[in-house]
Amino acid sequence: MGMPADEIPLGFLARLGLFLARICLSAWIGAAALFVVVGVAEVTRGGFDSSTKDALVAIRFPSYYLFGVVLVSLAGIGTWLARNSVALSRRRRGYSLVLLTLVLTLMAVDYVWIYLPLLQMVTPPGQVKSASFGTYHQASKWINLAGLVLCLSAAWLVNWPFSRRVDQSTDA
Repeated sequence: MGMPADEIPLGFLARLGLFLARICLSAWIGAAALFVVVGVAEVTRGGFDSSTKDALVAIRFPSYYLFGVVLVSLAGIGTWLARNSVALSRRRRGYSLVLLTLVLTLMAVDYVWIYLPLLQMVTPPGQVKSASFGTYHQASKWINLAGLVLCLSAAWLVNWPFSRRVDQSTDA
């Protein structure tokens, strides 16, 4: 039969955590990249009026933020669970957790101080945008790019193959 929960071997939890971190980080990077590609295509290809574009902001972005927070949080939990993994040094794990915390912080800042004001500017759909719309939109693009670069850096740290000789010598 199965083992009681308090008897699950640490090696299993470390492997599960590393798997969770790797899959969630990879999924979020792919999803965010696809979101950007689709969003740019919608805006640049034409055929959508201002009301439709405004409605898409209200429909698509809440899912973007929710999906991102869930995946990045799960990646952080997985990275923490991987604390006993021989495939992820203490230093790489620590840097990854710091990067993931920064990503979540940027997502929160973007959602509260950039997206929500932008949403008010496009609600109801089709209205004339204020002069600050462009500033908020540019800020959102840059903050999301920064978050994606930080997430990509964390993914690099948890996905890079382990080298016992190199990683253990820097595992201070």
